[in-house]
Amino acid sequence: MLLVTIVRRWHPFALMGVFALAGCGDETAAPAPGASAGSFQFRDEAAARGVLAINHCGAVLEKRYALEEIGQGCALFDKDSDGDLDLYLVDGCGLVPPVKPGSDWTIDNSGRCTLYENDGTGRFVDVTDRAGDAGLRCFGAGVTVADYDGDGDLDLFVTCFGSDRLLQNDGAGSFRDVTAKAGVGDDLWSTGAAFFDADGDGDLDLYVCNYFAMTIARDPDCWNKVDCPYFELKAACGPKGMVAEPDRYWVNQGDGTFRDGTEAAGFAAVEARYALGIVALDVEGDGDQDLFVANDSRANYLFVNDGTGHFIEEADLAGVALSASGLQQAGMGVAVGDYDGDLDLDLLTTNFSHDDNTLYQNDGHGSFLDVTARHAWGTETWLALGWGTAFADFDSDGDLELFVANGHVYPGADQRAPELTYRQLCRAYEQDAGRFRDVTAAAFPGTPPRKSFRGAAFGDVDGDGDVDVAVMAQNEAPSLFINSTPTRADRAAIAFDLLQQGGNFHAIGARLVVEAGGKSQVRCVQACGSFQSSNELTLRFGIAGATRVAKATVTWPDGVTETALDLPVGGRWRWRRGSAPSAWSRG
Repeated sequence: MLLVTIVRRWHPFALMGVFALAGCGDETAAPAPGASAGSFQFRDEAAARGVLAINHCGAVLEKRYALEEIGQGCALFDKDSDGDLDLYLVDGCGLVPPVKPGSDWTIDNSGRCTLYENDGTGRFVDVTDRAGDAGLRCFGAGVTVADYDGDGDLDLFVTCFGSDRLLQNDGAGSFRDVTAKAGVGDDLWSTGAAFFDADGDGDLDLYVCNYFAMTIARDPDCWNKVDCPYFELKAACGPKGMVAEPDRYWVNQGDGTFRDGTEAAGFAAVEARYALGIVALDVEGDGDQDLFVANDSRANYLFVNDGTGHFIEEADLAGVALSASGLQQAGMGVAVGDYDGDLDLDLLTTNFSHDDNTLYQNDGHGSFLDVTARHAWGTETWLALGWGTAFADFDSDGDLELFVANGHVYPGADQRAPELTYRQLCRAYEQDAGRFRDVTAAAFPGTPPRKSFRGAAFGDVDGDGDVDVAVMAQNEAPSLFINSTPTRADRAAIAFDLLQQGGNFHAIGARLVVEAGGKSQVRCVQACGSFQSSNELTLRFGIAGATRVAKATVTWPDGVTETALDLPVGGRWRWRRGSAPSAWSRG
């Protein structure tokens, strides 16, 4: 049964007379219990499944430039619309020292982005050579995935140190570089990016984060003078003291081209900061898309959409600019999800070592409270340096768990062992009575890999209905963590692919609420998040103690709602706008 209604948008932000102050009246930090038993497990099967490409990101043992430290991201997406997830790995390059004193270092283009095709079983084949321009040779940073031209297949936007690249999908999984034709590239150092419908016109616009103005020739002097020590270690300078580059906002004109809308949309009204992580979400529940940007060593941004595609920066007012202690943090990655089950979207930022990852709880009206101290992150999180991250229901219990990829930026950090290391563990957290606890030891049994991890992408790689994780690693092959959680008779999962006609074919920005077993859960379609990476667009829900979904309600990006009743759990559904959900099948 399909029920269709129209909802009226409202703006609770404009009605608020008070807002939550981050950390006011919050509890003191819970004692760190160490690793606890968890109910989900991962195995690193990258090599066994054919994912072998080695990452290139400057030098291995001594990283003199911030460019070598930030690393790369990846994407899990269905390039050929066959129903399984393919994998795209962004790569960097090596740096060549100057031949003559005073001359510039150069990029050697030794790296190459890699496209892997899923064979339908969760094993991968390198198809880069026959995928057109997918095998970019540039100093790449991140990737975001969306159907920018509305033709039904997924395209790639790769951020770089230097010109970004827009790769158009031909429908068969081969890509063509259309950056110049689309008018969407610049020569800054770009990091995270997000496709989203900012102005409500039905096609996808693009926000690109930029870091700082780096000249390679200048950095050796910085290194040699030891101007930027880190715990008595030599360290590359940045970002503090460097000139931040302004972010860019590109307006989709509906004909395959973009125009620069940064100033007109209000983004140029803020000072430039060192932007890394980004996510588009509806923070107030008013039906339009806002933007949260995690900035490194500066206050975060929260750009609130007025409903017309014009934005006002409200991070301080909303309580997400700083930590509960009023400190600027080194924001890297961003996770978004309804971790507390109240049907609004909460935020988590991963941060530098000797700091906690920060959890912001949404009060339902676009204001947030820093509740980090309520959760038992553990001393390991304090020493870890976090990057790619996501909330996901890894064990299908109906609650969101948390995954964080970690790795330090300074290979010399190993000199401070045992308290600080360059290669670190990915960490997993499970909810217990509404609070997160560290279950890393149980989630990664045996000897889990230690690498200097960076970007992470989340999705069902092997088609068994649960969420797996691909994670980039500095100057090493990536890890592919396959979810090997034992099945339970009282738990199942249901998945939805939301599709509509027009420029936003995959319904980015749509909101889906599922009611089952007396519990309601919400997911949103997002083409961004984690760190410089892109997750699958399929929405997945764990269902505990029920065999059927009583009600599923989708709110499409333009505010129209549709409802489906009485769906069996345990499968995957394709929900085309205007039609009832149908069981997914190939073809």
